[in-house]
Amino acid sequence: MSEAHPDRMLLVEDNPADARLISEYLKEGVSPNGGTAPTIRHVERLAEAIEVRDAGVDVILLDLGLPDTTGFETLEAMLAASGDEPVVVLTGLDDERAGVEAVERGAQDYLVKDDLTPKLLRRTLRYATERERQQRELERRNGELALLNRIVRHDIKNDVAIITGWGETLRGHVDPAGETHLDRIQSASEHIVDIADTVGDFLRIREGEAGPNLRPIDLADVLRTELEKARSAHGAASITVTETLPDRLEVSAAELLSSVFRNLLNNAVAHNDKATPRVAVDVEVRAETVRVRVADNGPGVPDSRKDEIFGRGELGLQSSGSGIGLYLVDTLVEIYGGEVTVADRERREFIDGQPETLCASEQTAEDSQQAARGREPAGSIFTVTLQRA
Repeated sequence: MSEAHPDRMLLVEDNPADARLISEYLKEGVSPNGGTAPTIRHVERLAEAIEVRDAGVDVILLDLGLPDTTGFETLEAMLAASGDEPVVVLTGLDDERAGVEAVERGAQDYLVKDDLTPKLLRRTLRYATERERQQRELERRNGELALLNRIVRHDIKNDVAIITGWGETLRGHVDPAGETHLDRIQSASEHIVDIADTVGDFLRIREGEAGPNLRPIDLADVLRTELEKARSAHGAASITVTETLPDRLEVSAAELLSSVFRNLLNNAVAHNDKATPRVAVDVEVRAETVRVRVADNGPGVPDSRKDEIFGRGELGLQSSGSGIGLYLVDTLVEIYGGEVTVADRERREFIDGQPETLCASEQTAEDSQQAARGREPAGSIFTVTLQRA
């Protein structure tokens, strides 16, 4: 990895003594580029600094207290005016906290004036320049990958649409065994589209499009839409709502709220080991929050996995792949100021001791056999808590 060596420095400092000392430190010894001392341009005002930087500089040393501006407004104005040049903030001995906050606000580093040495100064500027270069390169590569991802997802979804279209055309022209194969083709195609949509939602989060601009979202409408989609995608599953949804129920969220419940419903079916997956959705409206619970009759989540099931690397309960469905759920709910948890579901209990609607009235032979042997069929309840709007 190559290192960037700053040769053109802009020093923005209104104290002549400090400016003179810093300039001497920068020129002391041989500079890292092979023997030529760096070029230093010194100005005392922010307005002058903004004009000078247009001539080209490698790094900016910035004092926050200037005649024409003070505090973090100085940094923000400099960052807004600068291009790729890293900004290193100068602070006093009793103002080190300001340096830390300056880094949080966008500066590459900070230096306490009373602690300066020639070696520390040159090293800090060199490292700041290199970090800035690497950051810009990373942003460029991320932009290229995001564009490639959009193109690939678009092409994949188009091709899948063609596959599903031809699959539907074949219905009525094949025997029952062929119908079974067609169902598998359609199910796999829908799964591919779900993956593409989930990846797209994840990228929107990474690019900052998912928040934090929260607004009232009709949760009831979102649930109705996603339940209908899930029933269509998983025809062999039983997906129900324990009570009628209200006409309108607003929560504080954003556009990608639908992705939360799409992924939870798909997860409840996709990782279910029963011949007939059963999923039940329950909504509880409280004074300030709304709780949505998605319960299933699947294998459940082992206690050892409950703390990690929402991790970025989780693909499902049986895999250590790179899926992002539940990670996406957790990330979105956190952005919306809510919480998502997972707990066990016992056979005769759906939620909070309420009458079993998931399996009791439609127990499978497998459930009955396990119960007779004293083994309660496991299941999961994912609970999403959101703030009411």
